[in-house]
Amino acid sequence: MTQVQVLDRTFDILERLAAAGRDLGVSELHAELGLPLGTIHRLLENLVRRGYAAQDATTRRYGPGPKLLEIGALALVSARFDLHRIARQQLEALTAATGETSNLVVPQGNDGVYIDQVASPHLVRMFTEIGRRAPLYCTGAGKAILSGLSQAFVDEYLARVTLEPWTPQTRTTADQLRTDIATARERGFALDNEERELGVRCVAAPVFDVTGRCLGAISISGPTTRVTPTAIERIGPEVRHAAEACSEQLGYR
Repeated sequence: MTQVQVLDRTFDILERLAAAGRDLGVSELHAELGLPLGTIHRLLENLVRRGYAAQDATTRRYGPGPKLLEIGALALVSARFDLHRIARQQLEALTAATGETSNLVVPQGNDGVYIDQVASPHLVRMFTEIGRRAPLYCTGAGKAILSGLSQAFVDEYLARVTLEPWTPQTRTTADQLRTDIATARERGFALDNEERELGVRCVAAPVFDVTGRCLGAISISGPTTRVTPTAIERIGPEVRHAAEACSEQLGYR
């Protein structure tokens, strides 16, 4: 085997051990990966020696080793996995593609907090100060975040908040909001249709980390004269793809 083949096969074994959720025997790895038994034995021996794999002394089966946890923990604090850095590239691309203001919003208590923004080049544009808070239930980003959280969290959230009407369009009943959240989960993006401010629409999608936790949302906001229902058919998937790109760089699958 060449050095590249050795590396590829080592990673094949390592990735299978990490994803299995249980210990695997050599025969299982042979059947799943199609590698010769002798090759699997040699590569596993080296992985165990380096701490990337571990063998149960009783069953003789293999699983991921403690070194993986160490490497993962070190990687998580790397600047490469910083949400702000990753999302900034997507915000700039979204504003360039749509001509509208793009935002990065993270949850904090019952609200969403705006932590980054790329402004629209139009004279008439939406602007939210960095650090400004807004209720989750009446904003596109907020509803996107709720769609990325568990149903138990949504139930708890609805039990503790009052759905006050900001505009005639605001969802003021739990059933209305649940419907919006379910729709957002199904299509991958949420919509604020003049629910926080008349004349403004917002389209947003959730961002997830490697553990599947929703970290926040990316959104596009603009006047209803430009962010029309027809435009949303195009903008919605673009926002979803941008959020998915962020999630992928954060290790989410």
